[in-house]
Amino acid sequence: QVFLACALHFAVLSLVRQKCDSFFCVFFPTGFMGHNGYPGPCEHKYCGLGRHCVVNHDTDQGECKCLDHCKPHYKPVCGSDGKLYQNHCELHRASCLRGHRITIMHSEECFYKDDNCRLSDYRGLKIKILDLHDKRYMGSNIHGAHKDNMAARKQLVDMMFKRFDTDNNGQIDASELSQQEGLSKDVSECTLFDLLKYNDVNDDEHLTKEEFYTAFDVYLLTLPDDQKVSVTTVTVGQSTVLTCAITGERRPPILWKRNHQYLNSLNLEDINDFGDDGSLYITKVTTTHMGNYTCHADGYEKLFQTHTLQVNVPPVIRVYPESQAREPGVTASLRCHAEGIPSPQLAWLKNGMDITTKLSKQLTLQANGSEVHISNVHFEDTGAYTCIAKNEAGVDEDISSLFVEDSARKTLANILWREEGLGIGNMFYVFYDDGIKVIQPVACEIQRHIKPSEKLLALQEEVCPTSPGEEVQRCVWSSAVNIKDKFIYVTQPTLDRVLIVDIQSQKAVQVVLRLNWKTRFMSILPTTPQ
Repeated sequence: QVFLACALHFAVLSLVRQKCDSFFCVFFPTGFMGHNGYPGPCEHKYCGLGRHCVVNHDTDQGECKCLDHCKPHYKPVCGSDGKLYQNHCELHRASCLRGHRITIMHSEECFYKDDNCRLSDYRGLKIKILDLHDKRYMGSNIHGAHKDNMAARKQLVDMMFKRFDTDNNGQIDASELSQQEGLSKDVSECTLFDLLKYNDVNDDEHLTKEEFYTAFDVYLLTLPDDQKVSVTTVTVGQSTVLTCAITGERRPPILWKRNHQYLNSLNLEDINDFGDDGSLYITKVTTTHMGNYTCHADGYEKLFQTHTLQVNVPPVIRVYPESQAREPGVTASLRCHAEGIPSPQLAWLKNGMDITTKLSKQLTLQANGSEVHISNVHFEDTGAYTCIAKNEAGVDEDISSLFVEDSARKTLANILWREEGLGIGNMFYVFYDDGIKVIQPVACEIQRHIKPSEKLLALQEEVCPTSPGEEVQRCVWSSAVNIKDKFIYVTQPTLDRVLIVDIQSQKAVQVVLRLNWKTRFMSILPTTPQ
C-alpha cells in the first residue's frame, strides 16, 4: 500500500509538471528532491503560471519567483493590456513581472498594433509564402508553375489551405495561422496575421476558402481565342465602348493600357467611367484615339485582350476651280481633292448624270479619278461637274462649273429679275416646289438641282423640312434677293425663316430664324422694277 501511494503521488506530480510544461511556464530546478531522497522545499510548492519555485539558500525554503525566460516558441497571443506576446508563457511571465493580472484576449486587434505592413510588403509576403510551400510540398517537376499557370496556382493554394486548416472546419483563424512556421516577423514587416487584416472580407476573424483564393490571386480567368483581338470601327465625333472579354469568378478589376500607359489612373476627360464591368468609354472620338488598347485583370498581365480602334472620318471635298469660262476649242481641267478615313472613292457627274458612260479621247479621267480632263471643249461641254466622295463614314460633294462660251455671245445681263426666279451672272435660279434649280439659260440646261431633302452645308437641317401632317416633302417660297453676287437670301414663310444659298458653291449653307420680315427685308431688298 505504501508503494502504491508513493507511485500515485509521483504520477500526480508528473501530470502537474506536464500540464505546466504545455504553457512553457514551469521549470524544475534542483530542490524538488533533497539530497537524501526526501522531498525538497519546492517539491510540493506550485507557483502558478509565469512563475517557478526557487530555493532560498539562506532559509532553505522554496520561494516563487517570476520566470527568467520562456522556451522559444512562436504562438502569438493577445493580452488584456493590448500587447502581442510571442506565446502564452511570455504573457504570464509579463503578468508576474509587472505585478498585475494579464489575461488572454481572444481577438485579433493587437495583432495589427504597430503594424508596419504596407500593401507592397504584403504582396511580397504572399509571394514568399507561395514559393516556400511550392518548394516544400510540390513536386520538383512543377516547381514555379504557379507563377504562370492558374491551375497549378490553384492546386498549390488548395494544399496550403488544407495544411493551415488544422481542425478541418473549412475556415482558418488566428490560432491556426500562429502554428505555421518559416515566416516570422524577422523575414518581413508583414506576418501571416496580415492575411486576416487584408483578406478577411466580412471581418469574422476567419478566412474562408474563397477569401484564401482571393488573398493568393486564384482566379479562373478565360479569354476565348477568337476574342484575343477585337476590332472596333467608329465614326469621328461619336462615342464608343470597348468591353474587355476576360471573364471569370471573382475577376480582379480590369486595367486598360495604351502605349504602355495605364489609362485608369489618368483622369482623362474623353476616356473615363470604366464601369462596373471594366469597360472603356470614349466620348467624342477623334483621330487621336485611333490605335491599340489592351485590357487585363489586375495582376494578370499575361492574359490580355487587344482592342484595335479604327476611326472613320467622313469625306471633306473641294473642287478647283469652282468656276471657269473657256472659249471653244481649248482644254479645260477640273480637279477634285477629297480627304477622309478610309480614303474616299470619287465619282463625277455632269448635270446629274454619271460621266463614265461618256468617257472618250476628248473626255478623260486622270489622277486616279480626281481630275476631269476635257480637250477641245465644245458648247455642249458647258455644265455643272459634281465631284462626289464617298466612304463608310459618309458622302460629300462639290461642284465645279464649266462655261464654254464665245465672247461675242455674252449677252446676258449681270442680274435678271423674273417673277419666278433670279438671274445671277450667267446662271438663273428658279424656286420650285421640289427645290431650287440652277439653269444655264444659253444651253437651257439644269446645272444644279438643290432638292428639298438636301442637307445644309455641315448641318443636319434640310432645305425644306417636311411639315407636320404632310406626306410629300415640298418647298414654299416668298421673296428672294441677291447679296453682292455672293449669296441669295430667300424667305420660307411657312417655316418662319430665311434660307441662305451660296452662289459660288451653289449650295444652301444656312438659315436665319424668326425674322421680322417687313423691317428686315425693307433694308436689303431693292426697289421692285415696274
